[in-house]
Amino acid sequence: MPDDSAPREARGYVPELDGLRGIAILLVMIHRMYPRPDGGTPWLVEAGWVGVDLFFVISGFLIAGILLDTRRDPDFFRNFYARRVLRIFPLFYLLVGGMLLAFPLLHHREFLRQAGSPLWYLLQLGNIPEALLGRDPPYWLAPVWSLAIEEQFYLTFPLVVRLTDPAKLGRRLVGVAVLALALRIVTTELVPDRERVQYLFTLCRLDTIAIGCLLAVLVRSPRYAAIRARITQLTLPVIGGALVVAIATQLDRTTWFGRTFGYSVVALGFAALVLLVLERRDRRATGVLRNAALRYLGKLCFGLYLLHRPADTIVTALAHRTAISDASLLWLPVKIAVAVGLATISWRLLERPFLRLKRRFTSRAHPMIRAPGAAAAAAAAVVIGCSGGTVSAPQASQLDAAVAVPVDARIAPDAAPIDAMPDGAPPPLGHALYPEGALHSPIPGDVAAGLAAIAGAGAGAEDVFAKIGDSMTVSPSFLVCVDGGACNLGPHTDLAPTVSFFAAGHAAGTSPFDRTSLAATGGWTAGDVIAGTPSPLDQELAAIAPRYAVTLLGTNDVRTARSLDAFGADLWTIVDRLRAHGTIPILSTLPAQHGDPDANAKIPLYNRAIRAIAQGRGVPLVDLHQAFEALPDEGIGADGIHPTIAPDGACVLTTADLQYGYNTRNLLTLEALDRARRARGGAALDATVTRRAGDGSHARPYLAQLPLVDLADTRAGDASFTSYAPCGLAAPGREIVYRLDLDARTTISAFVIDRDPVDVDVAILDGALAATSCVATGAQSVSATVGPGPVYVVVDSPVATAEGEFALVVQ
Repeated sequence: MPDDSAPREARGYVPELDGLRGIAILLVMIHRMYPRPDGGTPWLVEAGWVGVDLFFVISGFLIAGILLDTRRDPDFFRNFYARRVLRIFPLFYLLVGGMLLAFPLLHHREFLRQAGSPLWYLLQLGNIPEALLGRDPPYWLAPVWSLAIEEQFYLTFPLVVRLTDPAKLGRRLVGVAVLALALRIVTTELVPDRERVQYLFTLCRLDTIAIGCLLAVLVRSPRYAAIRARITQLTLPVIGGALVVAIATQLDRTTWFGRTFGYSVVALGFAALVLLVLERRDRRATGVLRNAALRYLGKLCFGLYLLHRPADTIVTALAHRTAISDASLLWLPVKIAVAVGLATISWRLLERPFLRLKRRFTSRAHPMIRAPGAAAAAAAAVVIGCSGGTVSAPQASQLDAAVAVPVDARIAPDAAPIDAMPDGAPPPLGHALYPEGALHSPIPGDVAAGLAAIAGAGAGAEDVFAKIGDSMTVSPSFLVCVDGGACNLGPHTDLAPTVSFFAAGHAAGTSPFDRTSLAATGGWTAGDVIAGTPSPLDQELAAIAPRYAVTLLGTNDVRTARSLDAFGADLWTIVDRLRAHGTIPILSTLPAQHGDPDANAKIPLYNRAIRAIAQGRGVPLVDLHQAFEALPDEGIGADGIHPTIAPDGACVLTTADLQYGYNTRNLLTLEALDRARRARGGAALDATVTRRAGDGSHARPYLAQLPLVDLADTRAGDASFTSYAPCGLAAPGREIVYRLDLDARTTISAFVIDRDPVDVDVAILDGALAATSCVATGAQSVSATVGPGPVYVVVDSPVATAEGEFALVVQ
């Protein structure tokens, strides 16, 4: 079983660490690019070298955590080294290889005299001749010394982790840190005029990385729980002491103290800072580290680290052609902007395509694997503490909701197998529409029968529920307080039987209200829940075999700019896996996000994708967003993300206390559980419901209104209609047609979500299904100004082999 003993705060994607990396790379760039006139440079600028040490600490923490969590995986070594190669080699060897080809050809003798053999750099050993022989590499190659130290360390560290008990590993890391300090003292005495030995030589700098690794061991230690409540009291004095030393010494690494104990002080100070940030993640105190600009710099920091010197050179050359002196401070923001531009190009054209290959080397217990997204960052793949690209674990079959999703026998050898629906196909759901405006989705007779069929497919399922989500779900304010006498139902006493029903715990023996879920962790996106083999979702299903699953995901998908298609595909897969397991998913829309207007503007679109999936699979949906809109500050606290809590407690459900976010969510969740429990017997809870009209064919399109959400299957549609071939939809595949009747000219946007191997396109036609009516077409989304009158939205599979299910949102 994978080691999952780290606290939730230390697992998954930690956006605050991206913010720290953003600060670190800013320190490095300002340190290098700051103009240095004859009048000197502020000591804070000269001290910017510590940004590299912050990278070292973050890298040690993250990579050691990955190694510890995957140390029992059979593909441990292959996966780790393959993922490192994919992260490092493309950009590194493009830059270093290009330099080694160009510079020696033009200045062969000068290169050999200054930098030595190019093999030092090709073999990630460039820091050794620089430290011990005083070599000076070309300006653009100078930063690679720190990469060399990391790669030399991580060449052997995985073997140490694999062979060493975690309890003993901590002591060995302490020994490494002490040894590095001792070597700095000895070498300072032996070669007092060579401070670069202590700065650049691997054995003299391992303590910073080792201390970061030690953090990963610490948070996974059984002793950590005993000190967590005192983390702030323990770390603040260390951080304060490090600041005092930094100010007193001005972090001058050329003095005896700076060359010896100075590095240790910096390492300990940054380690305390990282630990404090981990414990305060998702809190108001760390809100600045979640700033989008800082996180973007953190995501790009590997490229920024390697490319900021070329940017410096380019801007300096341009400055020589202007009337403004290249020593002017005005050039500093220009240099940073050019560096960001170069790093962005590198990320999009070079790094990200290689990072997507990481899915082929997925450790089953990897704690931070990400699903693909437009701009998501994953802390798993780090270089000098810099985040890597986004990958996803292999998904189950995506053509049928009833595909069996086996639980890995290594996790639960005695668990019941996950079977498909009794007849091998999902029940005929999806005809009842979930219109916006209701807090709970309707449960007519056919939806109730579908829920009963889901529950009936789960052999061995228990009458408990699982929690699936992120920090809003793992919070002690969400349902935990229902147990232990802290719950006051107020006027909602009709929910008392449901509370008692679940509080009993049934055969699981533990109430699900306060259970720590394996499928809920702060900072998670929908992709995290199904990443790895077995995934956290598989592990949770194997652990308690729940009959219901309360699911809220998407907040971090929006915050990290994951694409709608990536988020929707992952949530859809989660729903299908739950249904196939005999677990009834209960989905929820996302509340508003304050402080990030761009993210908040996307919330309605993502909520409609959630609604489309819930409606298409006929599972309960709670409209948390609408419920929160009526609350003060939309039910959102000072950090702009998490719900507010009533002074009386989150489980006090009186009228006054329901003016707060968590209280409202707790009430809605209890109501949803009550409705699902009653519907499981097959009884209709809602007598009337709006239903989809039409069959999606050319002759009888689905009749719809805005906003339109749906889940359909092109295999049930007509062959592509050749009469509007200019839309690009005349391929051999089939298509589904929707008709909107608009009263006025309107700009509409259509978005489709599909899952491999399904591939669909979407087109908008104004007025008729004809070539002259084609307005716009796109692979995943399309927008056009159309109407008044009939407007057609057509979803088409370009080839027959790509036909299948899709989700659609038109707004």
